[in-house]
Amino acid sequence: MKKEHNIGLIVQGGSLRSVFSAGVLDAFNILGFNPFDYYAGVSGGAMSLSYFLSGQDRTLLTILKELSHDDQFINIKNVFSEEGFVNLEYLEKFTQEKYPLDVKSAMRNLKGKTFEIVATDMANGNPVYLQPTIRKWLLYLRASATLPFFSRGVCNVNGRQLMDGGWSDAIPVKRGIKKGAKKLVVIRTLPKDHKEDWSYFGVFGGFWHRNNPKLSKRFSDDYLYYNKTVEFLEKEHKDVDIYQLAPEKYLKTTSYASTLEKIEDDYRLGLETGMHFVSENRELFE
Repeated sequence: MKKEHNIGLIVQGGSLRSVFSAGVLDAFNILGFNPFDYYAGVSGGAMSLSYFLSGQDRTLLTILKELSHDDQFINIKNVFSEEGFVNLEYLEKFTQEKYPLDVKSAMRNLKGKTFEIVATDMANGNPVYLQPTIRKWLLYLRASATLPFFSRGVCNVNGRQLMDGGWSDAIPVKRGIKKGAKKLVVIRTLPKDHKEDWSYFGVFGGFWHRNNPKLSKRFSDDYLYYNKTVEFLEKEHKDVDIYQLAPEKYLKTTSYASTLEKIEDDYRLGLETGMHFVSENRELFE
C-alpha cells in the first residue's frame, strides 16, 4: 500500500543563504518541534535538513562561517577550471573531515518517515527525488547542489547525470502535497513576494544545451517555473494548509558572498523566526 504523509517540511536551497534555514531548524530542534513525517530539501536546503535530522545543532552555521572566506571552496579564479567556481568535492571533504554528518543518527530519526533530496535529470530537465541511504546520502547531497558552469557540471548517480534540483523544483511544495501532506511548513531563503526575472545565466544555459530542448527550456524558462511556484504558495488551498517561514527582507548574505557578521545575523534571524513560529503554532501540529 502506498504510504501517505500528513505533515511535511520543505526547505528551499540558497547556498550560503541556507544559514537562515539552519537557524530555523536549530530552533525546531532546541524546542523539540518535529511533527513531520515527510521532508524535502533542495541543494543547501537538503544539507540543512540533513543536519537537522541528525540532531547536530549549529553545525551548519559553523561550516558556512568557515567556508565563507575559504577560497578553496569559492574562488572566482576557478570559474573555468575543472573544479569550478564552487568546489563541491572540497565541501564534501571539508565537512567529513571536520564536521561529519552523523548519517546513522539521521537514518534512525527517519524511521517510518521519508526524506527526499531534489536533483534535476540532465537528460530531460525533470526533477528527481532521491531517498538517501547510509552509503549514498553524501552523494545525493552533492547531486542536488551541482551547478553547471559553477561547479563540476554533472554528478553521476545510478546511471543518470544529475544537477542542482533548484532548476526543476526549487520549492517542492507540490511534491509534498502529492505525497499526501495535509500540512506543509515551507522554509524559504528569499522573501515570500520575491519573483525571479530572466537571467544571463539562464539564457546562457538554454543556449549551451540547445541540442537538448527539454533541458534548454529548464534553463531559459527557469524564472517562469519559479514564479509559478510562488504564485501557488500565495493561494489558499482547500485540502492543505501551507505555512511559510521566510525573511521579510532580503538576507544580508547572498548565495556566494558574505561576512562572518552577516552570516551570524542571518542565522539569528532564522533562529528567532523558528522560535516565534513554534510558540505561535505548536498546538496546530499536535
